[in-house]
Amino acid sequence: LCENSAEGIFSAIYRAYEEGYPHEHNEVVIDTEGRNMELFCEYHTVVTNFEHAVKVARTIRRKISEEAYIAVFRTCMNFAEDKGDAVFEFLKYGYRYGERVMKMLHIPAVMRVMELSRKTSNEAHSFIEFIRFEELKGNVLYSRIEPKCDVLSQVYAHFQNRFPNENWIIYDQRRIKAAVHQKGMTTVLVEGQNMDQLVKDIRKEDEYE
Repeated sequence: LCENSAEGIFSAIYRAYEEGYPHEHNEVVIDTEGRNMELFCEYHTVVTNFEHAVKVARTIRRKISEEAYIAVFRTCMNFAEDKGDAVFEFLKYGYRYGERVMKMLHIPAVMRVMELSRKTSNEAHSFIEFIRFEELKGNVLYSRIEPKCDVLSQVYAHFQNRFPNENWIIYDQRRIKAAVHQKGMTTVLVEGQNMDQLVKDIRKEDEYE
């Protein structure tokens, strides 16, 4: 059981390999929610460890490919309940076959990662294309989104390149986190702050989109 994030899933994968599960056990599942509790199972809660997550990310890039890492990351950003386990199963084949695994679509685990990755990417592109901003007092652009997948990192990367000299906020109200960009600086992610409440007093009376 792990945190519902790429770092959480990677931490669980690191723990599983560290304890030899892919080699000694066939029935190991990574669950990001813990909703499907079953009898006769042993549960381990994995605390997110950034250092371990980075090691897994580097291993994916080194042993498989950058393309595989992007597909795995996007899968982690999907809303599907089985995404953690899909990534875990995919990596078993990826570490064995290397870059060739990306073309092995006859393997269910590979096909599932490709499917979830594509859905996440499609939703990100949709928001990039159709997102609209309103202007707040103080020349701050503000947009509120509610995507099914966690696409904020992909969306804000686009606008960081497009509007580097503007002040803007993109708020994911489903996950209560926001990308905050100050003109000429690097975008930062703010979690756990209700941006709608924060900006309600600085909306312009003649607001426009």
